[in-house]
Amino acid sequence: MGDDGDRTFWLVLRPSKWPLAPSWMSYSTLANLEACPRRWALSSAEYPEAWGSHGYPRPPQPAALEGTVVHLSLQKLTGALVRKGCPSLADVTAVSVLKELGGFTAIVLSSLEQALQAYDGNPRATPILDGLRRRLWARVPELRSRVQRFLTRIRPEGSADSAGRFEARSENDARRPLSHGSYAELDLRSHEMSWRGIADLLTVSTDRCEIRDFKTGAPKEEHGLQLRTYALLWSLDRDLNPTGQRADRLVISYEDGDTEVPAPDEGELRSLEDELRKRTVKALADLQAVPPEARPSSENCAYCPVRHLCDEYWPWYRKASSFGDSTRARYGDVQTKLANQHGPSSWDGVLESGPHLGGGIPMLLRIGCDLPELHPDQRLRLLNVHISVPDEEVAGEPRTDRTVVVSMGASSEAFVLER
Repeated sequence: MGDDGDRTFWLVLRPSKWPLAPSWMSYSTLANLEACPRRWALSSAEYPEAWGSHGYPRPPQPAALEGTVVHLSLQKLTGALVRKGCPSLADVTAVSVLKELGGFTAIVLSSLEQALQAYDGNPRATPILDGLRRRLWARVPELRSRVQRFLTRIRPEGSADSAGRFEARSENDARRPLSHGSYAELDLRSHEMSWRGIADLLTVSTDRCEIRDFKTGAPKEEHGLQLRTYALLWSLDRDLNPTGQRADRLVISYEDGDTEVPAPDEGELRSLEDELRKRTVKALADLQAVPPEARPSSENCAYCPVRHLCDEYWPWYRKASSFGDSTRARYGDVQTKLANQHGPSSWDGVLESGPHLGGGIPMLLRIGCDLPELHPDQRLRLLNVHISVPDEEVAGEPRTDRTVVVSMGASSEAFVLER
C-alpha cells in the first residue's frame, strides 16, 4: 500500500489545520455535524503530508460507487429528455435522445468513469481502483436496469428556454427566475439561512411545483425530512423563485417505486425553518472546541473514513464490539504492536485494542498486501482485517495457545502510529 514516496500518508497524521465552520449549510452537512463533530472535522481538515487536495482522502466504497453511477446516469438522461421536451421514455422522441447519448450502456459506462475520476490522485484509492473498475464493469447490465427502473416513473417537461436551463448550475452561473418546465440538479439557496440543497428534479408551472429526489439505497425516515428541506429552500430562493411559490408535490423515487411525502403548508414551512436554524446554531457551536467532540457509536463508526485518526474510537471499540456466539472469526479493526518478523509476510506481536479484546494478547499478523517498511516495536492501526480468535477450550481442556490471528486482505488498510 504505497511506495516510499507515499509513506508519509500511511502514518496516523494529525491535521495541520482544523477546518473553519461551513459557510453554507446543507441537509447532509448538518446530519454529519450532529452525528459526530470530530468525524466531520477530521474529514475536512488539512493534511498536506498525505496529498495535495482538501480534506482527508476517502476510501471508495463499492456499494456507494454503484449508487453514484446510477445517479449520474439519471442526471444525464433526465437533462437530455428535458432539453428535447420529451415527457417520458415511452415518447417517440426518447429514441433519438438515447441514440444521441449512445444508448443506456454507453451512458452507464461514461458515468462509471466519471465516478471513478473523483478518486484520481487519491492515495487511499490508488491500490484498489483497477479492481473496483473491473467490478463495476461486470455490474453494468444490472446498473443499466436500475437506471431504467427509475426512468419509467418520471415525466419531465421541457421549458421555454430549456437550452442550458436544465442542468446543474455552478456558483458563477446567473441565477434568475425559472420559467415553466423541469430542471435537473437544481441548486436551491436561502441566503437568509445560509443554506443550500441540490434538488434532483424540479418541475414548475403556473399552478404547481413538484420536487423529486432519487434514492439508490434503502428507504430511510430522514429522506422525507430532506425533501421537505428542499421545499423550504425552494420557497426561500429569491433568485429562482421570487414569488415564493410553494412546492405542492414531493416525491422520493426509490428503485422499487415512488413514495410521496406530504408537502408542507406555510405554517409547517415556518416551523421547519425555525427548527433548522436552531439545529444549525447548535451544530456550529459544537465545532468551536479543538478538537470537536467525538461521538463514537456503532452507526457513526462502522464506515467512518477517519476512525484510525480518532483516539476516542479505539477504547470505545474495544468495549463495544464483540464476537458473536456463533463464530470466533470476523472482520474488524485492531491496534497492534509488532515484536518480531515471523516469516516473509507475517509478524508476531501483541494486540493493544480490538473487538472485545484487551491489551497484551499475543497476535500473529499475516500480511496480504504491500506495506511500508515494518520493524519491531512499531505500532499499527489496521482497518478491515480478518480476526480469528482461538476457542478457549480444545477437547474439553483449556487451550494454552491463545494467539489471535489477524489477516490483511485486499480491502485492509494499515496506518503507522508514531511514538
